Amino acid sequence: MNEPDATPSTAAPTSPPGSLAGHPALFLVGAVSRHQFPPDDLPEIAFAGRSNVGKSSLLNRLLNRRNLARVSRTPGRTREINFFSIRDQARFVDLPGYGFAAVGRQQRLVWDRIAESYFNERRCLRGVILLIDLRRGLLDSDLELIAYLETRGIGFLPVATKIDKLNANPRRQALLVLEKELKQQTKLAMSPPLAVSSLDSSGIPTLWEQLEKILSTG
Repeated sequence: MNEPDATPSTAAPTSPPGSLAGHPALFLVGAVSRHQFPPDDLPEIAFAGRSNVGKSSLLNRLLNRRNLARVSRTPGRTREINFFSIRDQARFVDLPGYGFAAVGRQQRLVWDRIAESYFNERRCLRGVILLIDLRRGLLDSDLELIAYLETRGIGFLPVATKIDKLNANPRRQALLVLEKELKQQTKLAMSPPLAVSSLDSSGIPTLWEQLEKILSTG
């Protein structure tokens, strides 16, 4: 994979003051096997979600960088685990998207294998940010990942994306439904779902606060 464009975004910073928020982030590696993972020596947060849920857009907004994480127009295109370093103190890890039907079974098995290697081996993993398209709610593939995290005892923070696609009342109702479903499905959710928008930065400061807390654990 070619290194993403590291040109800083022209948007005004949206992260609150903190030890990591607002500091430069660097792309480290796009790993296609466990042998390419960086050393297991810094706290990490993994970002997971269905293909086309807005993972790359959210990472770019969080890190205030344009195209640091590539935004593909073809769902299911990302085939690597992408590692990003923040001030040489922590890493964000962009896991391949899942649940895109057009991707062949063999390719899905490859993705499952590398993601499972990551979850099994990274002692520095502090938690998972599970992105959920608020318009769609929890789907079977999301529930499969939640069940897997349960077996590993890995906590996750649910984050609702695409909130700008819904008007205020439908948004509130969808969040209530999502919160109820999560309570029924798992006890490992770190909080009720956070609503964020990569377009207008809604919820980004609150998400950064949660990320700082997660990274400080362990």
